Parts: sequence; C-alpha cells; structure tokens
Amino acid sequence: MKKLTRWRREFDVKIGLQHRQGKTRLNKKSNNYNKVSGSGLNKWIDKYISDGLLSAFVKGHKVTIVLPERLNFNNDLESTALHFNAIRKLTQNKIVPHKVYKLGMVNFDYLKSISTSASLVLTAELSKWDDAIRNRLRPSIANWDPEILISFRDLGFFELFRTKPVNFDKLKNETTQNRHIVKYIKGRCGDDQKTRILKTSITDIIGDEINKWMFLHSGLSEAIVNVSHHAYPKEQGYSEGDKNWYLTASFDNSNNELKVVFYDQGIGIPKSLPASKFKEKLLEYLSTFPILERKRDETLLKAAVQLDRTSTDEPDRGKGLQDLLEFTRQRRDGSLSILSLKGLFELEIKDGSESVRTSRFDNPVSGTLIIWTVIV
Repeated sequence: MKKLTRWRREFDVKIGLQHRQGKTRLNKKSNNYNKVSGSGLNKWIDKYISDGLLSAFVKGHKVTIVLPERLNFNNDLESTALHFNAIRKLTQNKIVPHKVYKLGMVNFDYLKSISTSASLVLTAELSKWDDAIRNRLRPSIANWDPEILISFRDLGFFELFRTKPVNFDKLKNETTQNRHIVKYIKGRCGDDQKTRILKTSITDIIGDEINKWMFLHSGLSEAIVNVSHHAYPKEQGYSEGDKNWYLTASFDNSNNELKVVFYDQGIGIPKSLPASKFKEKLLEYLSTFPILERKRDETLLKAAVQLDRTSTDEPDRGKGLQDLLEFTRQRRDGSLSILSLKGLFELEIKDGSESVRTSRFDNPVSGTLIIWTVIV
C-alpha cells in the first residue's frame, strides 16, 4: 500500500471536515468520486488521483486541484507535470457536458517551494484559464505560505486578476529567500521586442554587464520568432487568442546563478519540426539512432538543438538556441534545458566541460519550456 505523506493526511482530514459541515458534495459511489461512464477526461482524472494528483470534487462536478508541497521540473518533474496537465485538461474545453469534470479551484495552501520555471508555467496555465472565463478568477491567499506569496507577488502573478487579494497590500517585504524574481512578461506571437523589458529588469538586479550580452537578446528573440512560425498551427485548431508566450528570470544571490525561462503553450517542438527541405537533414541525423528511438521526443529535441536550421530554410533562422549555448560556453558555467511533451534535453557546462543528458518521462509538458542558466 502506498504510504500517505503528512500533507496528504492533513488534506484528507480537511476535506473530511468540510464534507461533514456540508461544504462539499462527494458521491458515495466508487471511492467517493463522481465517475461518468464514457468520459475520457473523467477517467483520466480518476486514474491519476491514486498517482499523487490531489483533488476534491466540490459543488457537483467541479474539481479542486490541490498543489503538492514542491513544484519543480528537476527532482519533482513527474508530479509537477501531472498537476499542470490536470489544470490544462480541466480548462481547455469552453463548452462541456454537465457531467464532465471542470476545474473549480486551484488550492495553494500546501505549497512550500516552487522553482522559477514551475512558477512561470503555473502562471501561464492559470492565465489561459482566466482568459477563457473572461477574467473572473479570484485568488484566495489566506493560508498561503509567506515565502510562496512573496515569490508570486514578485513574479507579477496577482496582476492576472481583476480582483486583487484584500489583504495583499499588508504583505511584508522581508523574506529569507536569496532569489530575486523578475516580473513575468506575457506576449503574443511576433512580440519579440518585449525581450528588451526582460533585459532591463535583469540589469536592475545584476548591473550593466548584461548590456554586453548580445547572445541573450538574440537567443530569446529567436525563440519567440519560432513560436510565431511553428508552435500554434491553424490546422490544429489554435486561434489568435491562443498564441501566447511567457518569459521571466531569477537571480540567486547565494551562487550568482541567473536563470531565464521561456514557455509557450503550443504543440511542442517534437511535433513542430520542419517538413520541407530540412526534413532530409533531420532524417539523416535521426538515422544515427536506433529505430525505436527515432521518434521519441527527447531524440527530436536533441535534433532541434544540434541542427542549425528550421523549416523556414532561412540562413538567419534557427540559431536562437545555439546563441544561448554559445554564450554559456563563453561563461564556462551554466546549462540549457528544453522540456517539450515527454522529452527533455539538457546541456550542462561546468568549468568549460560539457555534458549532454536526454530523458523521457510519463507526464508531458504541454508546449515548450526553455530554461537557461548561467553563472555571472
């Protein structure tokens, strides 16, 4: 039997109390969860409850997603991706049958630590949900951990909401965190000039040295251009309102590590690799891998980084990731990680020595997440 964590037990007790007070409606059929025969979404949610996805069914078929203690794409990647996938699946359909689950709330009360990249992805998913329901979300922060509250304040998370927290202005500025977070930027495809806003924000933290970092601006601008061309194809049902990207950064005083994070909610790099003249070059590259690995997401991500052209076949395109890698090599310490669908590609540089790691995971990252770190 799977051992319950302390916070899971606390969650179960809390939900039990709410149920006895009449604040929840839990169906007594089949493990106290509503299950609708023939609903793929309902079956998916029910299946993953036992795998660590905490949720309570409140007010009919509305689901509360309870975030775990830790959210990050390193040691807790599977759990983090699972919870974010649940949010996406429960909010992606604007019109659903009455008995199909819908997202009613995301509970932050048990969250104790969250990485910069996980903060950005969570913000992006809630922003997408808020857009879909016409900006009607209202954050409830009464039981949030103070450090989490400060991190999301610095990220600009609360600016998402038309209705701000009532006691938010009383939040103290003191924090034990060494991490400085840059307010996130939300842009549309083609808004590549917004990277200048990020550059200014980073300058405020680490000084004017960043003005010399041409690779930073060109690499991020190219990532945004690629989103414009490939991430949201019309033939797969994406509308203009879907074509958003998100960008932030953080600086850790304890180790002088600068982290820049970019995220889009599109089809993912493995599905958007080119099909024109680049296809021949891609097939030639993939032929060096065993047959079973050629269509895996992590292999395609490696191809996207190591090949220097994209489907546009334009000589000035497709070098954004290479620019970021080249700058990291110049600094001799840092990394570039790309997570997309079920694949991960990571190139790490320590004292000038490079190592490459690829891996595959069970719970996909919806879209493309680029995490670039460097020691300054």
